[in-house]
Amino acid sequence: MTAEEILSIHTDIFNRALKEQDYAALEGLYASDYMLVRPDGSVLNKQEALQDLQSGGLRFHSIELGHTEVRMYGSTAILTAESQAVSSRNGVESRSHFRLIAVYVQQGQSVKLAHFQSTSLLNLAKNHQERFEVAHEYEFADFQKAIQHASRPGKPGSSH
Repeated sequence: MTAEEILSIHTDIFNRALKEQDYAALEGLYASDYMLVRPDGSVLNKQEALQDLQSGGLRFHSIELGHTEVRMYGSTAILTAESQAVSSRNGVESRSHFRLIAVYVQQGQSVKLAHFQSTSLLNLAKNHQERFEVAHEYEFADFQKAIQHASRPGKPGSSH
């Protein structure tokens, strides 16, 4: 088990299975004592997490990872990252930006996801505005100018 293998498992198996609703792949990846801690602090076990995905109307449309780091501790790997996801529950779309931790463990010949926890970064932005630079402020009536400003070529943080 290497850091590269863990990153591949997380993106090619876990994230792919979430986006494609491949519940069998998730069931095989989750450890028997898997724990999911949601951004609101609620906790689900393996069966509850699978049930929520299957019948709770939750669907992931896209998942983008950034700032990933994998730390290895013997037969345990800790993946941390930031993620931006587009999901929907019962047809209502939402976008989220969160920091995550995923704990993978080697069990025999297989690697299992034992723990996944995420924390919303929206609250970080709301509660610590001093950490975020405001380039310009616009009145609501000028929203078109704000869109042009936000999407201009060469602005910091863009790939244009």
